[in-house]
Amino acid sequence: MFYWLKRKTLFNGDCVEVLQGLPDNSVGFSIYSPPFASLYTYSNSDRDMGNSSDYDQFMDHYGFLCAELMRVLKPGRLVAVHCMLLPTSKQHHGYIGLQ
Repeated sequence: MFYWLKRKTLFNGDCVEVLQGLPDNSVGFSIYSPPFASLYTYSNSDRDMGNSSDYDQFMDHYGFLCAELMRVLKPGRLVAVHCMLLPTSKQHHGYIGLQ
């Protein structure tokens, strides 16, 4: 009944560090939720993407993850990314809304 679980691998760790340890073209499907550019802070580490000071810095950090995903994904395979619009504030962004 649960045979499919025997062919899957789950990792718990820093996403960029875990991906760097995987061989090229070895992942058939990846699913994740990125830290949404400082919406949540998960640690006090400078390497934590959630600790970005602005959207541009987040995108620089996120680029390392994307590069590693491209390297490890098998050709023609899929990535599912949970994403959302980020709320803005008058104090930090100059307007109230979503970006």
